[in-house]
Amino acid sequence: MRSIKLTILYLAKYLGLFRYSRKKTKQGLQILCYHGFSLADEDGFRPKLFMKAATLEQRLQMLKKSGFPVLPLGEACERLKAGTLPDNAVVITMDDGWQGAAEHAWPLFEKYGFPWTLYLTTYYAEKQTQVMNLALQYLCWKSREETVDLRSLSPEFGKSLRLGVDMSREDLAAKLVEIGEAIPTSQDRQDFVRRAASAFRLGQKEFEDRKLFRLIDLETCRKMAASGVDIQLHTHRHTLGDGSRESLQEELAKNRKAITRGGNGNPQHLCYPSGYYEPQHLGYLQELGIKSATTCFAGLNYQDTPLLELKRFLDGENISPIEFEAELYGFQELLRGLRK
Repeated sequence: MRSIKLTILYLAKYLGLFRYSRKKTKQGLQILCYHGFSLADEDGFRPKLFMKAATLEQRLQMLKKSGFPVLPLGEACERLKAGTLPDNAVVITMDDGWQGAAEHAWPLFEKYGFPWTLYLTTYYAEKQTQVMNLALQYLCWKSREETVDLRSLSPEFGKSLRLGVDMSREDLAAKLVEIGEAIPTSQDRQDFVRRAASAFRLGQKEFEDRKLFRLIDLETCRKMAASGVDIQLHTHRHTLGDGSRESLQEELAKNRKAITRGGNGNPQHLCYPSGYYEPQHLGYLQELGIKSATTCFAGLNYQDTPLLELKRFLDGENISPIEFEAELYGFQELLRGLRK
């Protein structure tokens, strides 16, 4: 099915439908969303989440060559509501603040002269330990061991496990995350990851030295902000809380405080963690002074699009060049309209 889809997209481009789509959707604002960039082989582990730096550069080359105007987020939101956007305007955003954002993406955006927004979640940026759930999942994916002894990690593992026989790698990863989440402190959770790496016979020192599954620290954040990177809100613990206004306010207050230390004293734009929100959050965010919020729903944004429900296209290593081009030129937007 995927090969048929790609063939249709290439045919549509050959027939001039991409150029037609660009004209038909020129008043729409395209917001691109990125996450992490590989420091090793993370794009093979989670291609929707991590991208190769070379792939990002290809995207930026296409934007530059095709003449799409790239605007800062705040300006784009104001001009979207005022109806003064340039044709086919684009905003570039990035979620979380993975280490690869600083090592790979930041230099590329400077090279091409594109403004961009980093939505920073700040708990792990402050703690500077690995994001436990992804680190454990990666270890289960990375290890080529057929049998592992995990009894030192938890008494729940009563014997050595034959992976793929006694338990699948996916189920084992889920079990390790469940055990790890019951550990109270970030440093103890980091120690749990280290012991898991040892059990899987993987080099944890290299794993940590290369800063895999680590977020940027606040000093790096300050340098990025000083260079013109727009640092905005993504909550402190990557959650909107328990659904109440009070818990949301607490998450944003902690997030804002850390981002202020990271160089932006007045963050007013939010990215919903994992794209999740409920109707009551919209009223809370208005009361808390949030000017815009981005979702994970695909599509272009028009003058009547609520600023607290902005749509984005989630780009990743799993997206082929022709799929990215079809989205950028608005062809996928027309197809979504036809499906509706």
